[in-house]
Amino acid sequence: MIVASRSWTGFVVKNSHVASQEFNRNAEEGRAQAALGWSGPLQSQTARSATA
Repeated sequence: MIVASRSWTGFVVKNSHVASQEFNRNAEEGRAQAALGWSGPLQSQTARSATA
């Protein structure tokens, strides 16, 4: 019980069914991108705008 009360983020959505569908869609997009095998350096948006 202690672990559950310490781990809950407090994040609440209006419609959990819609939220789960969106999560699944995003996860599938991520898997599709990973399957392409792309690699490269990661840059934050701040770093990109500073170099532009």
